[in-house]
Amino acid sequence: MYYSEEIIEEVRIENDIVDVVSEYIQLKKKGSSYFGLCPFHNESTPSFSVSPDKQMYYCFGCGAGGNVLSFLMQMENYDFVEAVKYLAARAHVMLPEPEYSQEAKKHFLLKEQLFSIHKEAAKYFYYNLYSERGTAALEYLEKRKTNLEVQKTFGLGYSNITAYDLYKYLRHKGYEDEVLMQSGLINTSKKSQGYMDRFWNRLMFPIFDVHGRIIGFGGRTIGEGEPKYLNSPETTLFHKGKNLYGLHLARVSRKQQILMVEGYMDVISLYQAGFHNVVATLGTACTSDQGRLLRKYASEVVIIYDSDEAGINASLRAIPILVSAGLTVRVLQISEGKDPDEYIKQKGRDAFEQALQQSKSHINFQVDVLAKKFDLHNTEQKVTFTTEVAKILAKLSSAIEQDAYMKQIAKDTSLSENAIQIEIGKMMQREVKMPKPPSKPVAYVKNYSTSKGFGHIQKNMGQRGIIEAQKNLIYLLATNPVVYEKVGAVLSPDDFLDDFFQRAATLIFAYNEKRQTIHPAEVVNSFVELEEQKLIAQIFNGQPEYKSGQALEKAVNDQVKLIKRHRIDIKARTSTDIEELQKLIEEKRRLENLYILFTDG
Repeated sequence: MYYSEEIIEEVRIENDIVDVVSEYIQLKKKGSSYFGLCPFHNESTPSFSVSPDKQMYYCFGCGAGGNVLSFLMQMENYDFVEAVKYLAARAHVMLPEPEYSQEAKKHFLLKEQLFSIHKEAAKYFYYNLYSERGTAALEYLEKRKTNLEVQKTFGLGYSNITAYDLYKYLRHKGYEDEVLMQSGLINTSKKSQGYMDRFWNRLMFPIFDVHGRIIGFGGRTIGEGEPKYLNSPETTLFHKGKNLYGLHLARVSRKQQILMVEGYMDVISLYQAGFHNVVATLGTACTSDQGRLLRKYASEVVIIYDSDEAGINASLRAIPILVSAGLTVRVLQISEGKDPDEYIKQKGRDAFEQALQQSKSHINFQVDVLAKKFDLHNTEQKVTFTTEVAKILAKLSSAIEQDAYMKQIAKDTSLSENAIQIEIGKMMQREVKMPKPPSKPVAYVKNYSTSKGFGHIQKNMGQRGIIEAQKNLIYLLATNPVVYEKVGAVLSPDDFLDDFFQRAATLIFAYNEKRQTIHPAEVVNSFVELEEQKLIAQIFNGQPEYKSGQALEKAVNDQVKLIKRHRIDIKARTSTDIEELQKLIEEKRRLENLYILFTDG
């Protein structure tokens, strides 16, 4: 924890969650809570609730939840400390010097140094571009009709043809070799057994995170050389699959539509032409992380990849990823096989705007691509094509969408609407026959792999009842003093079966011991990872209500026994000590006779 619990709680209290969330989405009061459309998944009916009493938000659709800090972390891609700092500034709360554990301090200082190194490198590259060294790179930009203002906006630069210049510059600035190696900008030299620059004789494109901090670079070779484009490697700051080139500028355009292209120059050319809502993937296929990142800032994405086979296949791979992130997806294939950069320079802004308006829905694009693979005059191929079209339409969750696309596709391809409908029915029938997941899936189980200490639960994901029992008991211990009074005597935090649940239980036990009122939003403060905050929010939302004291008593007993029995079984499976095994067998026997009475009768 970088700041004390007291200062974090002060920052949280000074930032009313309704006010903060209202800065991002429109909320309407309904009863004691406020509701709006969830900013984290696509929906038409509001399921995103904000409780002023609990100072928590929760989406009944996708399971997103937490307090005001969690919301900023999820909405702005902040880490915990960044969210605290932002909200402190918003509420004019003076923050003291942060408190660090040794490990946290080391990690924080490394990140700060890496940000500083990248900033210095960008300044160095920028200076080079406008010196004699950068003549060839500057000529290349002039040839590509990139104006000076846009060059500055994107911080373009040049890495010198000499392979040691940046290393010497950064060493002169006082950075040690160990840190420079972790930046990804410096490599070891096999020839001299020393160090050398990763980038040399390249036009340099700084890569910014969503908050405008430089986290990596892309470099295009000037003249001969391979690879043509080279990116920074994966580092503490830079993860290719989790960032998008140009997003720091696209997000401030405040447009609900984002254009997604392939290359750096595509982004720069479109931006120069006035399309500021444009981003590019970073030399990798579109990832689910990038899809979720885009959904935070827009509701629609237009894919504008190259029109060659590679571009078409990349578009087809990106579509399901973006759709599953809750985005409306369209595809623009530029005529004559040009890329966006080439097209806009030859045809101009108005022509591109017109082409953009003619972009196709992802369904029509997939059907058009599919149609080119079949001869629709051949009866056998027409049947196969119809089946493949039905597979695409069967994935749509809306019957209205299915019907609309079915009519359009039937008209465009001379297929029978009835034939397509029959095939869709067959596809959906097969889906019905497939084993279904539980009607109320535990949304947080699938996310355990992203947090520390969740290994045990992940191995036991099939035993949903144990997870539910822990979740329910923590909720009851936090909200019902009688449950804690009775259960606290026979159950301890160590009985819980995972690091997360143990920490949550320890907090709740501590609050109860001090007889303090438990505020869910305050409990969230004790967890700095967004996924853990989400789990706490889920625990405090949508819990079952018991119709009578007797029903509550039975449920609590069943849950306590299930948790303790499972803990005993785990210990017994891993123990090799005979004496300990005998004690566990005896403990399990006593457990069968345990019954916690909630009344004295």
